[in-house]
Amino acid sequence: MKAILFLLLFSLPLYSSHKVYLIHGYAGLGLEMQKIKNKLDDAGYTAEIFTYPSLRQDVDTAAVGLCAKIEADSPDTVYFVTHSMGALVARSVYRHMSPDKKQLFIHRIVMIAPPNKGTPVADFFVQSKLARFLGGPNLPNLTTDPEEGAMSYPIPDAETGIIIGVRGGRNGYNLLLDDDNDGLIIPEDALLGNEKDLIFIKATHTGILLKSSTSHYIISFLNTGIFSGKRLKRRP
Repeated sequence: MKAILFLLLFSLPLYSSHKVYLIHGYAGLGLEMQKIKNKLDDAGYTAEIFTYPSLRQDVDTAAVGLCAKIEADSPDTVYFVTHSMGALVARSVYRHMSPDKKQLFIHRIVMIAPPNKGTPVADFFVQSKLARFLGGPNLPNLTTDPEEGAMSYPIPDAETGIIIGVRGGRNGYNLLLDDDNDGLIIPEDALLGNEKDLIFIKATHTGILLKSSTSHYIISFLNTGIFSGKRLKRRP
C-alpha cells in the first residue's frame, strides 16, 4: 500500500509553472518595460513581454493573440503586468479565453497607469478624422464612451492592483486635465471599482515605468496581493 502511494505521489507534476506576461500600451514597443522584466527575472519570476502592433491591431485582436500565446505556453498560473492600454488587452482576455482552458488561470494583475475608464485626451482627438486615421483602431477604445470606449471591456475577477502616476499637487502634468494626472490619465479614470489595492507614484505616464519603486510595488503585489512600502500622501 505504501509503495502504491509513493508511486502515485511521484507520478504527479513535481512543480507548478507560473508566468508573468508584461503587456505594453498604446504606441509602445515593449522595450519600455524591459527594466521591469529584468527586476521580475531577478526576483525569480518567469516573465515575458507580449508585443503587438498597437497602432494597427485593435485591443480585441491583441487579446486573442495573447490567449493563443498563453495556451501554447501552458503555464499553470498567469500574472499580468500592464502599462496604459495594456490593461484593456488584459481585460479583453476575459472576453476571448476559452472557459475550459484551465491554463488560463489568472491569479494577479498589476496595472500601471491604466485608462480603465478611458481618458479625456482620447475623447478630444477622436473627434478629428486625421487623428483617427493616424491613431489607428484603438483611439476610440481609449475614450470615456461607456458603450464603445474603455469601460466596455470586462472587469477582471483576478486580484488586481493599480499603480497610478501623479504630479503630487492640485494640478497634474497636463494642465488641460482636471485634477492631478500623469499627463494622460486622471486617477479616477484609472480605477476599476474592485481593485484590491492601489498606490500613487510621482511620475509621468511613461516615466513611471523607469521608477525603481514601480518594480518594487509590482513584485510586492505579485507576491502578496498588496503594495508594501511607503505611500505617497496626496492632497485632498
